[in-house]
Amino acid sequence: MNAFERVVSEIIPWKGDSTGEIIRKLVFLTAIIALVVAGFMLLDFYVFRDNENNKDAAYWQDVKNQNASDDVITIFLDDKDKSDNSGGGEDKQVEVLAQYADLYEQNNDFVGWISMEPYIDYPVVQAEDNEYYLKHNFDGGYNENGTIFADYQGVISADEMPHNTLLYGHNLITNNFFQPLSNFRKEGIEFLKDNYMLEFDTLYERNRYKIFSVFLTNTKSEHGEVFDYWSKVYFNSKTDFNNFVAECLDRSYFYTGVDLQYGDELLTLSTCDFSMFQDMRLVVIARKVRDDEPLSMDPSTFIDNSGFDENGNVKRKMFDAYYTTYDCEWAGRSWDASYIKDFEG
Repeated sequence: MNAFERVVSEIIPWKGDSTGEIIRKLVFLTAIIALVVAGFMLLDFYVFRDNENNKDAAYWQDVKNQNASDDVITIFLDDKDKSDNSGGGEDKQVEVLAQYADLYEQNNDFVGWISMEPYIDYPVVQAEDNEYYLKHNFDGGYNENGTIFADYQGVISADEMPHNTLLYGHNLITNNFFQPLSNFRKEGIEFLKDNYMLEFDTLYERNRYKIFSVFLTNTKSEHGEVFDYWSKVYFNSKTDFNNFVAECLDRSYFYTGVDLQYGDELLTLSTCDFSMFQDMRLVVIARKVRDDEPLSMDPSTFIDNSGFDENGNVKRKMFDAYYTTYDCEWAGRSWDASYIKDFEG
């Protein structure tokens, strides 16, 4: 028996094999076939599927660039649109950015555009719940990849914005949607230094935001206390706001020195994370640039809060399952309290 035959005889049933050996090989072959089929199904789902039903970042960037303009035009908003608060049955006439008018015409759920160039560049939609766009694309077609959408609880209009605009997007192996946010965790502070600014244009105006917190959190109580960041679309008081941003800073991989005060508009990007436990969330939170401050920041002042301290305790606040896995505790709050105006925590 030559070498090839010896290898084959170890995998498929061979003359002289016992009944038990034949069964073992058949089970092994079945498992291999199932694995190959599953692999092709994943490739078909994430890579080979019709591009028209699975438009990627390059496609959307082209759409944005082709229509780039600071012009403003007047259109009629669908009376079902969340930005129409008139209470009447007639369409509302408003001024919008001309660049995005065609996208609104294609889908009246369009509310804006999120950018962290060159990694993220997509339209944002908003439905009457947080379920529909988990599995529907921008054109309304069913697609497991969904599209980026804003939390339904926040009013995004020409006259009003949520206190905290939450945007949700899937973490896809094709690097689309919010997958690039994983680079904050994987590449660390060097990635942040080059990508500390987010842009979220609404249908009506352009907005920029400075990142002040990046954190990983659990969503299952079996892993420990759950930080329900997704519930904070509006803040009831200064204390409510201060406590929320303090919790975000406690959990952050980094400190960028962005100062915060009640009345600031926040932007939150949320995506799934599979690095540790099931149903984790990677969250990036930024504060809107004020009218009286520069856009640029000094990345050399950013502080790396990832990893462990000299006593083996984790620098950022995590959760019970993490502490058990790494046999550690939270080292305690270390950020400068002056980051938050009138903070008394």
